[in-house]
Amino acid sequence: MRYSLKRFLQNIFYLARYNLKDINNNSLVYVKHRINFAAKIRNEIKNDFDILKPPRVKSIVDTMKELANTNKSIIRFGDGEYIIMGGGGIPFQEYNKELANKLSEIILSHHDNLLIGLSGGHFHSPLPGANNIALEYDYSWVVENYDLIMKYTIPAKEYACGGISQVYAWKSNDNGILKQHYAMFKQIFANKKLVLICGDKILANIKFNILGGSQVEYIYGPTKHAYNSIDRLRKELDNKVSGDETLLFALGPAGKVLAYEMFLRGFRVLDIGHTIKDYDTYMRGVEMTDEAVKDFFAPDE
Repeated sequence: MRYSLKRFLQNIFYLARYNLKDINNNSLVYVKHRINFAAKIRNEIKNDFDILKPPRVKSIVDTMKELANTNKSIIRFGDGEYIIMGGGGIPFQEYNKELANKLSEIILSHHDNLLIGLSGGHFHSPLPGANNIALEYDYSWVVENYDLIMKYTIPAKEYACGGISQVYAWKSNDNGILKQHYAMFKQIFANKKLVLICGDKILANIKFNILGGSQVEYIYGPTKHAYNSIDRLRKELDNKVSGDETLLFALGPAGKVLAYEMFLRGFRVLDIGHTIKDYDTYMRGVEMTDEAVKDFFAPDE
């Protein structure tokens, strides 16, 4: 049987409509019904767990190891992309039907060398030590939008972790893990010709650039509503690349569309999102209070 746990909850709500005091507790019929109902629930739950093959999200460490040890690409999806696919807009990208359709195509695509990154909170309990903002996301936004999340989820698929770009923002209390994490990013960038496609304000207040020392070319898009400039960005990319570059994207939903197009052309693409800001925040030693986390994810000004 499918979705028995869901039916179980529906049955509970159904039974809650009745006053048990009105039921004749001495009736053998009702006793038999209760026994049968308990057996039915037991069997439904057992059947569900036997056939259930939920999607999984790799850990941050396993995702980074795969990127460091292979030539695979990654495109990450967060709440902003889901909101757009669901017909809404976000502070730094207004709704665009074409953009929504392209994001839907990417998240449901299957390529051996392309990792799709999602939040582990979609299918797993929060990590120990997760801050209040992460808990609010997992237990509020995810629950409220779970139908939308599952609409764009492939059953039994193993996803990469989309949280690789904001490790310090989400969990800033484990210095050993953080050092290893940023070292792996630097390993990925080492000895590569890099092209970074990013918002025009992303580097304005950066003191510690994780790309420092790397060979990097920059292409800038608008900080807000970058998809309106997608044609211009495509042309700049065409003029900038020769074929052997690794392309980095930190341009929100528009950057994911560009990344996918360039991946299909044979480039390695890495959707690094907030990584530059995350590393800088870590190096500065900013205390990640709830307010600081909210500021971290606000559009760059």
